[in-house]
Amino acid sequence: MLRSMDTAQTDSISEAPATPQEERTARHLRMLARVADVHMEIIEATRTEAVEAPQPGVDYGQRIAVIAKSLRLTLLLEDKFAHHRDERRKAAAKREADQEDWHELRVKLAMMAAAYEVSEDEAEADRRATEVSEQLERPEVAELVEASRAEVAVAALCRRWGYPVQVERWLEMADEAMEKLGFLPSEDGEDDPPADPPKPRPASARKPRPPDTG
Repeated sequence: MLRSMDTAQTDSISEAPATPQEERTARHLRMLARVADVHMEIIEATRTEAVEAPQPGVDYGQRIAVIAKSLRLTLLLEDKFAHHRDERRKAAAKREADQEDWHELRVKLAMMAAAYEVSEDEAEADRRATEVSEQLERPEVAELVEASRAEVAVAALCRRWGYPVQVERWLEMADEAMEKLGFLPSEDGEDDPPADPPKPRPASARKPRPPDTG
């Protein structure tokens, strides 16, 4: 269900519009490439002059050494810009993957909460939770979750699987679980250590139904 292929992330990044910072970096890289080309042109011209029409008193070896040093600095700067650009792209791809994973986890936890809340006992809750987990792995369900906002996906799945369409409640329970897992910041601004998500209270733990007296 989770997209982890590097090619998918690369395609997504390449299709996204370039940010102002990326545009500046690209422009700087083009400028540095041109500067490097100019250095090579000067070196070639200096070599030609040294071979074909040397000027008295000119140390061509020293001149080429100075130009070569400047060229090396230019290439180092070009590598630095390119490295920073690649690191930003990797970071953007990771953020996108994390956001997608969190979205799918949030929907899954919301549906798990619904499954536990409508269950009469632990055995039924476990059975429903297993069914929800298996259903979420189906390609058509994974596609629905990936393409929809959490509220839309949870509402659609509740209707499809016969759970109460209490979207806000299920998502609130999912957010509480994600906070405990460390995916979301706690209300006091500090991250809680990762822990197992708390299971919603099964229906049997609530006030028992009155007996049917006929």
